[in-house]
Amino acid sequence: MLALALALALTAPPAALSASAPAVAADAASTDLAQWEGEWRLPPVDRATPASIAAQIPEAVADYRRELAAIAANPAPPDFDNTVAALDQSGRRLRRLMAVLRIYLTTHADDEWRKLGPGLVAMNDAAQAEALSDPVLFARVAAVYRGLPGGIRDAEQARLTEVTYAAMARAGAGLAAADRSRLTEIEAELARLSTQLNQNLNREAAAQFTFFDAPERLAGLPQPQIDAAAALATKQGRAGAFAIPNQRPQVFAVQTHVRDRETRRAVWQQWMDRGGAPGEFDNRPIAAQMLALRKAKAQLLGYPRYADYVLAARMVGTPDRALSIIERNWDAVMAADARRVTELQTLASADGVDGIAPWDRIHYLDRLTRERFGIDAQEIAGYFPLPAVRDAFFAAAGDTYDYSFERLSGVATVSPDIEVYLARRGGMPAGIVYLDIRPRPEKPQGSWATQYRQAGDLEPGELPVIALHSSPPAAAPGEEILLPFEYANVLFHEFGHVLHMLASTARYNGTAALTVPWDFVEVPSLLNERWLLTDRTLDRLPHHRTGLAMPAHLRTRLRAARQYERVFSVNPEYMAMALVDQMLHQQDTPPADVNAFERELLTQRGFPASADPIMRASSAFHTWSREYSANVYTYLWSDILAADLAEVFLRGPQGFHDRRVGEDYFETVLSRANRVPIEQAYREFHGRAPDETALIRRFGLDRGAATE
Repeated sequence: MLALALALALTAPPAALSASAPAVAADAASTDLAQWEGEWRLPPVDRATPASIAAQIPEAVADYRRELAAIAANPAPPDFDNTVAALDQSGRRLRRLMAVLRIYLTTHADDEWRKLGPGLVAMNDAAQAEALSDPVLFARVAAVYRGLPGGIRDAEQARLTEVTYAAMARAGAGLAAADRSRLTEIEAELARLSTQLNQNLNREAAAQFTFFDAPERLAGLPQPQIDAAAALATKQGRAGAFAIPNQRPQVFAVQTHVRDRETRRAVWQQWMDRGGAPGEFDNRPIAAQMLALRKAKAQLLGYPRYADYVLAARMVGTPDRALSIIERNWDAVMAADARRVTELQTLASADGVDGIAPWDRIHYLDRLTRERFGIDAQEIAGYFPLPAVRDAFFAAAGDTYDYSFERLSGVATVSPDIEVYLARRGGMPAGIVYLDIRPRPEKPQGSWATQYRQAGDLEPGELPVIALHSSPPAAAPGEEILLPFEYANVLFHEFGHVLHMLASTARYNGTAALTVPWDFVEVPSLLNERWLLTDRTLDRLPHHRTGLAMPAHLRTRLRAARQYERVFSVNPEYMAMALVDQMLHQQDTPPADVNAFERELLTQRGFPASADPIMRASSAFHTWSREYSANVYTYLWSDILAADLAEVFLRGPQGFHDRRVGEDYFETVLSRANRVPIEQAYREFHGRAPDETALIRRFGLDRGAATE
């Protein structure tokens, strides 16, 4: 999430600090920005300048390396305190400075910040990578690890030792010098190829347009978008024509609104063909090289295939289990989709369309949901003014987890529209939460939650500091923002991440909330979405004009529409991409043409002709990223776990607002972060291992009916 936000921020439009922000002192460059002062010791963004950060981060990197060298050179025999704990706590000054830098880069960057950002981030990342792969440090950690449980005072220390050892082993710290050198070369080449692949997609799409000479080809598209298409065509030297750029917002607007089927087909096929045509932007050879390098990396580290290497650190554990999760849900999803396509075909037949194609799906699904459920997006948004949604997710956390939120004043922020709250639990201070949930030109689109200071990195008297960032659509001047349902849902989702970080009782960085396996990170946030449509929450969201609560018939229609649409992981488009990603990384011989491999695989699995994968393999940037390679299945797995956990809440007398269940979940899962293996925490809360059919049950895919 933070990586995505950072990437977006580096291309955001220039901006300046709000006029209401405190002036920067003349000697700011000499102010230590790692010293967070005041009652709550919060980031000193009012004193930060590009010059001060540019001067202090290299100093902090050097300090960090000196700390690491001292641990490595310690003549005392390695033990938990002088090695594992010392490694975990080293670099605190650097972490504080990087938090300040990232606040600017991801939320309020001008040209000067964006210019210096990549170099400083790379400097930090290089230092972290060196620490993970240092063979002398690893030898000391390994000595403590091999001696477990000796010298360990409690279970969290044992857990941190295990986590640290595993992370360093996965980074190659235990390899011979020649193999470490080869691993470094592989990592550098993979990073270069991944960048090239994404640049190919961006450059190719930036130069691609679908032109139409007649306005009726765009009939159904909102007039402002037709006008924009005309202006773009003129800019491209085709005055009088209409141009649709090969960019997601415009492509999906055409798929949703345009009635002409041939228009939809032309735009869709250009979108799906990205990175897959011979020539300058062909990603297929790059993908083949990346697959070969990933396999070589895995084998250097002692794993037969790259999928084995990746999934050894995930909750599912093995490629076979990841594949079984996909396959266990595959038939139910495809059967449910076949029923849906039959319904879509009824609408399409009235337009003379014989056989739903991929470029028909979005169009007719939008029409079907509007006609069947009678959902008026503007009417629904009237119940979700931004301040009321904020108060509603605060109140839900109070109901279930005994949190309260008190607004603080006088806190330095990069913009006056940012609100800062003291979170209390049971009346006791628990953390500081920044809510940066209003749009502004210098902030990128998107929503994410992050930590400025995490629970495992606290000095005496400090609290965790967490932030929720979002950029919903702006309102007219003088009007309050009315959130489309999807944006209200996103805020509840991101607040689930906030609660996970806020709840953490970890004493170390290596056992903090976001160090849980990557395929569990999204579970608390996906679960928190379920509070939005409860009656208690909707009762707290009266219409912004009438003051009346949403009527029962509208609640029923809204819930039914959400059930019908389903989460995207139980739709064939996603299932195809997850399957292809997993199988690409399980091959003994990586395929030369990933798109041909995809076509053959999906044909064998009976994938419907009425659908396409979300992205073809040549443009599926998740597959070629470090975070999601061999790991696209995690969206499905996380949705399964969230649905499975929700069933425990739904059995409680007060449903999702049940305090007893909430306390149990809080103490057993949320607050423990990574202090115990998440599989153990899950079993202790639920009483069993995850049920892989939970999502099928949630959406009634096993019986042809969707019930909440």
